[in-house]
Amino acid sequence: MLSADKVLVTIGTPCSISAVGSTETYLARVTGAAEFIAYAAFDAGLVELDPMTDGSLGLRWSAGGEPASLADIEQRHGAQLRANLGIRYIDELTAISDSVVSEIGASLPHDFAVGGLRGLAGLSYREIRESALKDMHGLFDDDPRLGPSLQAQLFAYCGLGALAALPTALSELLPDPYKFRVAGATAFGGMDALAQLRPAGASNPANDKLRDKFAIRLANSLSSHGPALLSTMLAPAYSLSKSLKHPALLDSLKSPSGYSRVPQAPLNSVGACASSSLIFCDFAPQMLFDYPGYQRPAITLWTAADAAARPYWQMLDAFGPGALMTRGKLDAVNAGRPKELHRTVADCLAPFDIDANGTVIGEGGSGLLITTLDFALRNFLDITSIIAGWGQSGEAGGKAHFAGVGFGGENALIHAYELAHRGHGYGVADFRYIVAHATGTRTNSKTDLTTAANARAIAAGRQGHHSALPPLLVGTPKAVGDGHTMGETGLKAVSQALQYLLGKPAVGVPTLRNPDPDLGPVADAFRLRQAPVAGDLDGGAICATQGFGGYNGAIALRAAHADAFARYRIDPMILAAYLERWPELRRQREQRERRRRLHRGSALELAQQHRWKGLD
Repeated sequence: MLSADKVLVTIGTPCSISAVGSTETYLARVTGAAEFIAYAAFDAGLVELDPMTDGSLGLRWSAGGEPASLADIEQRHGAQLRANLGIRYIDELTAISDSVVSEIGASLPHDFAVGGLRGLAGLSYREIRESALKDMHGLFDDDPRLGPSLQAQLFAYCGLGALAALPTALSELLPDPYKFRVAGATAFGGMDALAQLRPAGASNPANDKLRDKFAIRLANSLSSHGPALLSTMLAPAYSLSKSLKHPALLDSLKSPSGYSRVPQAPLNSVGACASSSLIFCDFAPQMLFDYPGYQRPAITLWTAADAAARPYWQMLDAFGPGALMTRGKLDAVNAGRPKELHRTVADCLAPFDIDANGTVIGEGGSGLLITTLDFALRNFLDITSIIAGWGQSGEAGGKAHFAGVGFGGENALIHAYELAHRGHGYGVADFRYIVAHATGTRTNSKTDLTTAANARAIAAGRQGHHSALPPLLVGTPKAVGDGHTMGETGLKAVSQALQYLLGKPAVGVPTLRNPDPDLGPVADAFRLRQAPVAGDLDGGAICATQGFGGYNGAIALRAAHADAFARYRIDPMILAAYLERWPELRRQREQRERRRRLHRGSALELAQQHRWKGLD
């Protein structure tokens, strides 16, 4: 029986941004909620939303503040909003369609790439300059050559947004910042910033002053900048120039333990499409590991982001027309079909379907808090799942294909099942929902299911389970309009797994119409349905990712409830106190997250609330 300090749990639900929009917009899209258009309008800056305690929304126009209604929003802006989110034709690509690989993409919605995301987060130069983070204002210059890259903005918004799950300030939960760590994953660097760099030998601009700010320019061009920016925003504030002139100021960084009051170094991972899954496999053992003198993190902020379409959609050319969904392929799919059976561009990414003709490049970010069961119980944090297992592996397919769809990737899933069984007592049949990688190619559709089925069979045999396993329910966020968000996709999968484990509707395969006959008998081991999957408060979920080049990751999660906690060694008085307060903790957490995610400037407010104090 594991002790509570050897069990990892999730706190709250992920804060996310994708081509569909922010967290609430995406969830409304999954369930088909009428409020979807209001959330989309909020993302676009057209309305302000006031969440009520009964779950309803108060609506008012951003310009003027007059009351608004769903019907008003639909009539004035409905068509425009839908045209600017999710999988769509990209106007700038359509205009030069004769020379681009594809005109279809899933970039961030509305104006997020050109200031809208900074406005939503509250991370403009003026706002930072007028905040408690004023010493960092130089990193948030309004000039695109000096301000944070879009990818860094995604890290900041989603990472800081995850802190809304906490009932008290992070600095109060962890008086010693050294017990906190940021773990950030990405498949690409912040490439939009690289477009601002001039090649050697280029003529000097009229005003060369901007080039003197080398530290800012360099930081904004690194793939590690987003996680580091998060960590720095939360760390105690110390001006470098003041500290060098007056070293005694640094005495306030001293702690009784002898370690300086700073967070641990951000952990960064680049592992193609499996980046966020792989970084979990790296930091999870660090949070459980015991060794004399080792200081393990008590809380890890798990975050991932990718802005692959920046700056000029060059990444499309790297994939080529064979792997991508294109207008030509969509026209070919629709040829000869009656109009009512045509696929629109919004539903052209069709995993597991005979129409699965290619993937769609997406952009997005997510953030989620991870801690131990012991820490969560003692500090009355709302536990949204128990992390029962995880695993990673390479594969042999890279030798001939190099695209992460070969053989050997099942090792990641087997490892996750093995940890869940031997450490937590859960068998293979205790996990009934899989959030699949599901890129939208027919090759990946088959290897996705084959790998999962092989892993289940092998793990079941290792566990002595030889009867037929129940079919796995399947979901994929990509089919909702997110496209393929690359390194962030594994964490986005976990966000849907958590919805399932919290008893709420989770994504199915909404673009599925005609299952691909080439899937063969392996499809019988799965339930592929368009409709959202009904949640299960006593369920288990598996998330599996396949990454280009042979990177594979898997995570197994179980629902959190009193009976589940009984599997572990826990102080009975601590558990009883927690269970008594848990319903109210959950209600407050849900309201807190929703309120923050529907409020402009929330990222900056959360940074100021949760940071550790420095010289201020």
